[in-house]
Amino acid sequence: MNHLILIVLFLISVEIFIRSNYLVLINSLIEVSKKAIYIISNKNISDHWKENIIPQYSLQMMKYSLQMLLIIFFIIFIFVIADKLFSGFIAFTFSWNGIIESILIAFSYAYIRKLIVK
Repeated sequence: MNHLILIVLFLISVEIFIRSNYLVLINSLIEVSKKAIYIISNKNISDHWKENIIPQYSLQMMKYSLQMLLIIFFIIFIFVIADKLFSGFIAFTFSWNGIIESILIAFSYAYIRKLIVK
């Protein structure tokens, strides 16, 4: 029973990652961070300009980070609910069998989905 639940939950988790554009959020966070570092380290940019733009970049980074954190918390919440419904599910998920099975499920599903959705 734990295997079937693990399969379903990891399919849902992969879909959440894909549909929430998690990788786009990561790339956006990296880009804003690069811009902020460039602005801070550049000696040719005035302090007045830096005082205006750095808080905007900080807010953007906080927004992206919070979105990423909420997605992770949502997925963790799903697994905690499953553990409450099916006793011992989290222990199975973090066992060697559960970890290997979940990696295989996640990568296989993402690969097959990529082939089908093209």
